[in-house]
Amino acid sequence: MGVESLIQYVRTSSVRTDIIGSLCPRAKATNELLSAVTASESAIYDALSNLEGRGLVTSMDDGWQLTGTGRLVADTIHRQHRLEELFAVAPQYWESHDTSVLPQPFRCRLPELDEYTVVRGTQTDINRPVREVVTRVESVSSCDVVSPVYHPEYEAAMPDNADSRLVVSCAVIDEILGKESVSLDTNRYEETTVRVTPVPYALAVADDWMILTLPELDGAWPSAKIVSEADSAILWARDLFAHLWEDATPIETYLADR
Repeated sequence: MGVESLIQYVRTSSVRTDIIGSLCPRAKATNELLSAVTASESAIYDALSNLEGRGLVTSMDDGWQLTGTGRLVADTIHRQHRLEELFAVAPQYWESHDTSVLPQPFRCRLPELDEYTVVRGTQTDINRPVREVVTRVESVSSCDVVSPVYHPEYEAAMPDNADSRLVVSCAVIDEILGKESVSLDTNRYEETTVRVTPVPYALAVADDWMILTLPELDGAWPSAKIVSEADSAILWARDLFAHLWEDATPIETYLADR
């Protein structure tokens, strides 16, 4: 039986799922396990026998523990639960926005956004998402920002200091360079380091928050933004920014090659 089949086997029974979850992260004495799982003793013993037969748990003198395979199945089920929790907060957002623009390792880590809110514009306050970004960016001394589109309010709010970094989409720079009536101000930031790379999503991260903007499935650039102040979300955003920053081109080098 393959790993996916084992996961499906466990998840089709709440008793089996609870047993696997209860034994992760540590083994339990039989009496402790019986108290931890909400089911009859006969149902628990029957599930344990079946799980042992499939190599997911093993009995000890005084209890039960996960096998190596059982641990992997438990970890996968835990990730699935967290992903389901992520969707449950704002299902319509995830249905209509393109997560494929994120690198695969970071898509897998999306449940790390943890507690988040989706900030949208309304009929009475259409600029709410923009104001959310500007207010947060203006309130910090430094931050890292990824900008796939040009927005003058964001540019004005961006801190100018050695602790701030900005990644700008190639498309933004190329569009400005292609307009004879507009000149590119390469001295806009005296200290903030600027790099250029193709990027289809927006990101801003500071010590206490992160903001993510994904395009809609039809390619339209949305106003809705994901905002989180969870430590795990901030770490996710910092790692994503570092991943992008590493391969981005310094703006001076990019312009010299145009």
